[in-house]
Amino acid sequence: MSRPNKIWFRRDIGWWMVTLGGSKLRLAQGRANKKAAEQKFHELKAVSSQAPEAPTARVADTIEAFLNWAERHLSPEAQRNLKWYGQMFAERWGNLLVTELKPIHVTRWVDEKTWGPTTQHNAYRSVGRVFSWACQQGVLATNPLKGMKSPRPHHRERAMTDEEFRTLLRHSKRDFKILLYSLKTTGCRPKEARTLKWAQVQADRWILTVHKTVHKTGRPRVIYLTASMQKLMAVLRREATSEYVFLNARNKPWTVNAMRQRISRIKDKTELAKDLCVYLLRHAFGTNAILNGVDPVTVATCMGHSSLEMISRVYVHLADKQQHLQDAMEKATQRPASPKPGPASPRSDA
Repeated sequence: MSRPNKIWFRRDIGWWMVTLGGSKLRLAQGRANKKAAEQKFHELKAVSSQAPEAPTARVADTIEAFLNWAERHLSPEAQRNLKWYGQMFAERWGNLLVTELKPIHVTRWVDEKTWGPTTQHNAYRSVGRVFSWACQQGVLATNPLKGMKSPRPHHRERAMTDEEFRTLLRHSKRDFKILLYSLKTTGCRPKEARTLKWAQVQADRWILTVHKTVHKTGRPRVIYLTASMQKLMAVLRREATSEYVFLNARNKPWTVNAMRQRISRIKDKTELAKDLCVYLLRHAFGTNAILNGVDPVTVATCMGHSSLEMISRVYVHLADKQQHLQDAMEKATQRPASPKPGPASPRSDA
């Protein structure tokens, strides 16, 4: 429920908040800082929004215009990240005139956080996209962040091993086992599984009309099912109590946080690697497909990629690396050949 014109404290993150224009804004951190939150709230109310093309437009005005456009033209998943970063950047530099904005402002904002390389990369990319859009739309004559460089993201450079997968299964209950097995067998993205509905399930395939690359391909994503997955779907359909396919023990669809917590608890009581996550099952699918001789074009289609770039950069690379290491292990554990006796040396009677 919205709380217009009244600040409120959000205990789970420890911030004073306010809802303005349908968006929840952070005002001040810490319950003891209510006065600072009220002061910032009054400052926000005192500043009225302007058209983003106005000479005195602020950074917040440009971000607001971009998010309004994104709501109409981008997928909910893309909107979620852009809104999250955009709102935080607006909270930090929203009152700055767009004409005064420089890459250093983005750098200072990111440096104030404790984010890792991937989150830093996404922050730079998301903010940069706002002002690239404004320039493309003619809102701005020039892009104030043109040429801004971002940190390299951290890529998951490995796939989940069979032993890791078996360990997860041994320490999982039925609800999580079903989800893990389905991720490994289909190669789908975790989000595609946890949001899958029965209306999208046919006897031999899943048909996803909303997916990550729909704006590039313009087509639904089709995930074909193996015989074992078809049998599993038939069993789950008979047991279905929800419109969602994969449910947790509380009969609710899985969330990102619930999946992370399950993995985290298993890692706490086993010797599984710290970097283990459910997404590595997708890497395992792609890597195994390449190792088993499936051509890259088919692998890309099965995994829902719009081009071969990801297949070549990630899965072929991982497969080559894995095969090389497997060959090295075979060579390292081979029994050394016995040396062949050389020709007998001539006997000397001297």
